Amino acid sequence: MSSFRNNRFERLPPELRYYIAEFIASKGGPNYPYIKLFKDIMLDWYNKYRVLDNSTVVYRKYDEIYIDVISQEDAPYFKHAFKHYRYENKYYYMPICNYVGQFIKIARPCPKKIKNIPPPSHGV
Repeated sequence: MSSFRNNRFERLPPELRYYIAEFIASKGGPNYPYIKLFKDIMLDWYNKYRVLDNSTVVYRKYDEIYIDVISQEDAPYFKHAFKHYRYENKYYYMPICNYVGQFIKIARPCPKKIKNIPPPSHGV
């Protein structure tokens, strides 16, 4: 016997619940901020290193390269894109510019411990 707390939908057989759920709008899943960063890194990497022709082709969205362009041969090189971004992110703010499909580098301020280095002496 089912509990009084169950609603009618939960009492239906799983096959019928699945069928009904196809027609009911559900709320979106959680928003993961790192997915946008992943797409931006891939777009930047592809526009810098994998566009082999000298034409004016610029991919401005990740969907453009994901659907038609990225192949299995590119997959081993993806790790280089993330290492490169991680290294440069220490020294630059890197917002994506969709006009060129690449990151724009804006220098970060120097850390305090490096600012306190005395100027070099000129040995007199």
